[in-house]
Amino acid sequence: MHNRKNLFKILALLAIFSMLLTACVATPPPAAAPAAAGEAAATAAPAGEQAAAPGGSGEKITLRWANINDATQAEQWQPVIDAFEAKYPNIEVVSESTAGSGAAIYPDVLKTSMASGSPPDVFFMWGGSQAEPFVKAGQAMDLAPYYEKYGWKDKFAPWVVDRITIDDKLYGVPYHALGMGFWYRKDIFEQNGWKVPTTFAEQEELCAAMKEKNMYCLSIGGKFGWHTMRILDYFIEHSCGPDLHDKLNSMEESWDQQCVVDAYATFQKWIDNGWVVPDFLTVSPDDSRLPFFKGDAGLVLEGVWYEGVLKTNEQDVANYDFYLPPTDQEPLRFSTFPEQWMIPTGAAHPDEAAEFINFITSAEVQKEFPIDTFANSATIGVNPDCNEWPLSCKWREYILGAKSTYPPTDQAFTKELMDGFFEVQDAIVAKQMTPEEGAKLMQQRVEEYKAKQSQ
Repeated sequence: MHNRKNLFKILALLAIFSMLLTACVATPPPAAAPAAAGEAAATAAPAGEQAAAPGGSGEKITLRWANINDATQAEQWQPVIDAFEAKYPNIEVVSESTAGSGAAIYPDVLKTSMASGSPPDVFFMWGGSQAEPFVKAGQAMDLAPYYEKYGWKDKFAPWVVDRITIDDKLYGVPYHALGMGFWYRKDIFEQNGWKVPTTFAEQEELCAAMKEKNMYCLSIGGKFGWHTMRILDYFIEHSCGPDLHDKLNSMEESWDQQCVVDAYATFQKWIDNGWVVPDFLTVSPDDSRLPFFKGDAGLVLEGVWYEGVLKTNEQDVANYDFYLPPTDQEPLRFSTFPEQWMIPTGAAHPDEAAEFINFITSAEVQKEFPIDTFANSATIGVNPDCNEWPLSCKWREYILGAKSTYPPTDQAFTKELMDGFFEVQDAIVAKQMTPEEGAKLMQQRVEEYKAKQSQ
């Protein structure tokens, strides 16, 4: 067991030092306070009700669980793991975490472990194009038998199941259902008489008003690319509209067109106007919080998980709120994405991995252990305590009730295409190319990608 763990750690280090930083989306919400130790295993393993491993042999096994949990999240997860191990005393769950960089590094760590013949038994993954390479490479199991065994389709929000479906098959089990919008400080808005904007023109008027008060409108962390991507996605939704935005993501329409030029030009305008915290390309997404907390920047484009971030950073949650970015489009769409659990085809213990997934996604377990990460659960019937998590409750009404949303681009594009997206995005930010040149280069990267796929 120890040799396998050491091998995974070595492979992870090699991947980290050998890769260029690439796309990412938001990580799961940080924990606020660990569950009480005495709660462990209360529901999942009542006294005298231990169970043998799904395989039935009772042999002691190690279940390797790959994830991106940080230290605080790992601490909150521990009572859940203890409960599972109490129910299945012959299974030891070992967490193998690649924390901090999101999809910039973690997927490549997984690919390295799978290529070496030492994959984990279960792994965390985002939806869309982040998961697709594992499916196309034959590295992810078709979970249809387990969906039938555990009745998983009926446990989760339908749009989340649809969003993780690839070629009409399900290779993952929903974990989170997440959405993003502009977060703001209510006290600053009240002091200045600012209202939540309902049109794009009002949004820009708000940014200008913030500038007049010696504030930046928006704080971004450009390191890794994905935090910057969120605002560019918003500009594309505004400039191109829902139908065309979706066709750009599916490569059915050319990126070399006026609405894309307009989106790039809008981004440059926001930077030129001093509405964005300067020199953000080298700033980590976590560090972008600091100007926002201090009141030096008025907005951050973050997701439902941000309530946990506020708590972890000892902010007064009652002083914060969010709104959906106005697009002037119908319907008003916002960025959403699922996260999921997957099982590698080379997993040593697939049945035990499925049992583990079923356990940690069950409504009963998530209600018994209301840790921060379950506040954003895709499991039907699991809702946070609205007294404790008022903003998460508000978010869930939007997320689970949305008729139409759009994915972050890095869940629509493969890693190779995202490299091109980030190349253009950063060049636009740095004024190394014009919006027209950016649109032409983005389409060129799409055509190059398509040509490779047809070979």
